[in-house]
Amino acid sequence: MSYFLTDEQEHELNLFLDEENRDICRLQLESDDVPEELKEIIRSTIEAGSPIPAFNPIHGYYSISFTPCEEGNRIYAHHHLSNKSKSLCDPSKIIDQLDDLLNTNTEQVEEPIDSEDISNEPTSNFIDYIEDINPEKLTVDDIESMFGPPPEEMVTFDQN
Repeated sequence: MSYFLTDEQEHELNLFLDEENRDICRLQLESDDVPEELKEIIRSTIEAGSPIPAFNPIHGYYSISFTPCEEGNRIYAHHHLSNKSKSLCDPSKIIDQLDDLLNTNTEQVEEPIDSEDISNEPTSNFIDYIEDINPEKLTVDDIESMFGPPPEEMVTFDQN
């Protein structure tokens, strides 16, 4: 079985590793436990613009996990030297966020809404909904069922 990262996920991984590697390299250069030969190698990687900390090549310094779930793969990177993890893709978090958003948006309003308070501006959720619609495939009935009939002044014709 093979797993791959998308370009965006690989970019996120590289940003995560660069940030963690810089921190670990700094700590290793300050440490009395790291031999001077390794410190020279660490310095050279920093000078080259790609800081790589000293690590045991048998174990590596990071890992990527692909965990299948109902909505796809949960993909996490773990930096073994800093002991930090980063989500590169987690469909379960997205589902949780959507559930939270739906629950937040469906709360009942206790106070009556005055018609003067209603804005004609679309909400961001409405805009997201609109962007998912393919206008080329909409019929007049579809438009009326989603948005209601057009204003009367738009449908009356001048008979002159």
